[in-house]
Amino acid sequence: MTDSTAVDKWGHYELTLIFPPFTREAPETAPPNDPGRARRVAESLGTVAEVLEELPSRALDELPRPETRAGLDLVAVGCWGGTVLVVDPALAGDAVVAAMAEEIGRQRALHPEARIAGSVLLDAGQAYEEHLIDLPGGPALRVGGWDDEEAWEPDGDPAELLRAVGIDPADHGDADVDLDEEPRLADWDAYVLLALGRQLTDGDRSRLRPSLFRVRRTERAAANLTDVWFG
Repeated sequence: MTDSTAVDKWGHYELTLIFPPFTREAPETAPPNDPGRARRVAESLGTVAEVLEELPSRALDELPRPETRAGLDLVAVGCWGGTVLVVDPALAGDAVVAAMAEEIGRQRALHPEARIAGSVLLDAGQAYEEHLIDLPGGPALRVGGWDDEEAWEPDGDPAELLRAVGIDPADHGDADVDLDEEPRLADWDAYVLLALGRQLTDGDRSRLRPSLFRVRRTERAAANLTDVWFG
């Protein structure tokens, strides 16, 4: 496989860390991205052996979609105060490759105080989706599966996790979250944002500019990329 080998899948693969103090009041404007911290976060990822170069930054909603094998070696990291966001195609997985879950475990060991969440969608005609949340010293949740599966079985209790962050599962304001919904049909993106207590709006995604890096992959990450994106 060469760097010019075409990618015929598309995906969503974001890892979010929220650091205390936890608040449900999002600031009107996010602090500037900290590029030095962003580079250190990139270097801490289990999918990255080495950061090779920093590329010109782009807005979150303008990050390049991987079109070739070389495009899978681009990692974006934004550090805006207490919010850290990683966009890394090597964190995409399926029912066999659990790259996001492994990275959440790694980041939990590095940052025991953070709320951590991961979101994956990988589509090549048939879509695989998963959402993971891990609270400091508290409950964790994983839910997901293939889009043609009749039912998804959450690993963890969604209501218990909301209670752990001080939210009444039966009364949580305007968030579009229905825990009585069939798990495969529920809006887990909205649930994750509710549980994290902080979110990036559509306006943020057009305005915030994370650092963008070209990286050399670890041997394990390179193998997972081949299995997931070209398998």
